[in-house]
Amino acid sequence: MSLERVYSEDMDSRIDAPAIEDVDLFPVTGPGGHVTDPVDPSAAFILDSTVAQQAGVIPFRFENGHVCVAAVFPLSKAAQDAIKRIAAPVKIYRSSASAITHSHLRVMGAKGHMRAATPFGEVAKSLGLTTDADIDDALTEQAKKGGRLGQILVNHQVLTYWDVASVLSAQTALPLVNLLAQDVAHIAFTPNTAKVWEAFSEDFWRRHRMAPIGWESHAIILAVENPTQWQGIAEVARQLQSPVNTMISGKRDIEAVLDERYRQEDMTTSRDSLLIFRPEDSAKQTVTRRQGIAAASIVVMVAGAMIWKLDLTFAVLSSLLIIMYSVTIGYRLWMIRQGTDIPAESLSTSDELASLDDRDLPVYTILVPAREEAAVLPALTKALDELDYPKDRLDVKLLLEEDDDETIHAARSANLPSFIDIVIVPADNPRTKPKACNYGLLRARGEYVTIFDAEDIPEPLQLKKAILAFRKHDDKLACVQAKLSYFNANQNLLTRWFTAEYASWFDLFLPSLYAAKLPIPLGGTSNHFRTDRLRELGGWDPYNVTEDADLGIRLYKAGYYASVIDSNTYEEANSEFVNWVRQRSRWIKGYIQTWLVHMRHPLKLYQSMGPRGFWGFQMSILGTPLMFLLNPLYWFLTSLWFMTNWHIIPSLFPPGIYYLGMINLLGGNFIFTYINALGAAKRGNWELVPYTLLTPIYWSMMSLASWKALLQLITRPSHWEKTIHGLSAPHQLQTIANAAPLQESTM
Repeated sequence: MSLERVYSEDMDSRIDAPAIEDVDLFPVTGPGGHVTDPVDPSAAFILDSTVAQQAGVIPFRFENGHVCVAAVFPLSKAAQDAIKRIAAPVKIYRSSASAITHSHLRVMGAKGHMRAATPFGEVAKSLGLTTDADIDDALTEQAKKGGRLGQILVNHQVLTYWDVASVLSAQTALPLVNLLAQDVAHIAFTPNTAKVWEAFSEDFWRRHRMAPIGWESHAIILAVENPTQWQGIAEVARQLQSPVNTMISGKRDIEAVLDERYRQEDMTTSRDSLLIFRPEDSAKQTVTRRQGIAAASIVVMVAGAMIWKLDLTFAVLSSLLIIMYSVTIGYRLWMIRQGTDIPAESLSTSDELASLDDRDLPVYTILVPAREEAAVLPALTKALDELDYPKDRLDVKLLLEEDDDETIHAARSANLPSFIDIVIVPADNPRTKPKACNYGLLRARGEYVTIFDAEDIPEPLQLKKAILAFRKHDDKLACVQAKLSYFNANQNLLTRWFTAEYASWFDLFLPSLYAAKLPIPLGGTSNHFRTDRLRELGGWDPYNVTEDADLGIRLYKAGYYASVIDSNTYEEANSEFVNWVRQRSRWIKGYIQTWLVHMRHPLKLYQSMGPRGFWGFQMSILGTPLMFLLNPLYWFLTSLWFMTNWHIIPSLFPPGIYYLGMINLLGGNFIFTYINALGAAKRGNWELVPYTLLTPIYWSMMSLASWKALLQLITRPSHWEKTIHGLSAPHQLQTIANAAPLQESTM
């Protein structure tokens, strides 16, 4: 009887147990001439061929979570060292030296096949796919930045993903299967693979980049992108107690099968996951029955009070609203003043950025929802290509709506870089950006994930700055928000106002919220997440039209926090009035939505956020639309008083409140003019400061958009009003794209 030696994951811990029999590594011919080979090539490639042959060992199958290895006994020191390289529990079986040698020759490439030990580049050259110069360039980049040679050659547009699969097939002697040349839908739903699909999650198949394509003669057939990444193969064999035969296919082939298999499931998940698992946080029903009853009760009580004593009721209501307005103004001014200096830990120094080793950087997913955005795709592609990040670890998902034929055609015709994957989002309601982002999140491979809008031009170092921020903080930091600004600030008066407003928001207000440990209503783009935290939170709410602000609140409620980093993303400022009103009304509607959703259980919200977070939430989320909604009313009453001196107006306000209202009108406008001027100056946009003197006009426009938002909240709460991009002059977009690398700053 031979010995089977079981190695645990701690390779110094060994358990000896009797084995049933020695292993026979030679192929067996069965009935009908069918040949069964006991050596699974995908297992054999766990160890380098040269090392394994010299040591006299060969991994030959996966079994119950172990890697089975045939070896010559007694084990030599070289054999023990080789086996210890296997990062998994190992079972060792006894075999003869000749059987192991013949297995290596058979599996690794006898009779004209390429040997597995032959480098990838040499195999690619032998197939006529590359030149020496191509390989030298790729190896130079690999030495500097790390990554897989095949992916680097794809990024250099030397190889396609199918070429990489062909090289791996020649290198390993594993069969090659072209799934795109077959019926992908049939492969995804083959009845005899149903059990294999159901045994594992979508995340498992995507993480290991493989797909089951058959189960024949008691062996599961897996199409894999890279057979040397064997952990997933071993897990399938262990879980289903079946041998596994592997075939090699291209990256796009496997993704096509997975997309087809999970299309409907992903659509349901991206739409309903938050609603199912966290219904109290979903905005599908903006106003609950209890909230509706409470609102109706308040209206009835106020109406009754007005019938009883109109003057007193109006005076009390006005006093309350004016006090709330004053508190909001004071809070905003105080917070802005705190934000004049960005907290030091949010800054990245040039030394810190230089210390990052590209070889150690993780995969980073970028989600780009692009509906009806064909015009901006060239600039988007250029901006993404200029990101200072290893391209083999960029995982960009370009999210296109299924019925957006123009953008889909433009994307497929654009010869996009290899790191950009086109993801077709099925056409289904709600037709919102957060639903598309959820669909993309299910396919995200990165340790971190961010969102860029289609017209965005992020500064090249932004991803590295985000990683530095995450590494400086504890794991409770779930998100870092980059600052947003506009590349067409000087296009017209509206874009100047818009740019100054954004400067005060992202350069002053949000940093002060972080410094004060208050919830941050995130911006709609350039917010960077730990992917696992984002999935834990349920992604974005597809029924909330400011899904970004809502996510910032949910993040805070869950015990996490967000920070702000000193990196800019340039967007296109809305330059057309009607388009601006549509965009702004959606934002205001979303803030009201967010407030209603999270105030369903005020006491529970208070307990989860604490007093500081609770009142910060009220000031930021309720206070913002409240000011805009109240402005027209009090401007009208004040103007009416000055023009007519109508004695009824002062009688409706207690004396102290009357003067406080006057201060709100005059002081409030001054304060917010000052805030916008301060924001523009802090960013260095001094040319915008004179235009901030006209901020009261901009405020009146925001009030118009706010009342539109309130009406639409009642009639169409989840309707997403699409903002039209590409209204700026084309040369402006190109100018900022060319200049972006020069505009980034470090401390």
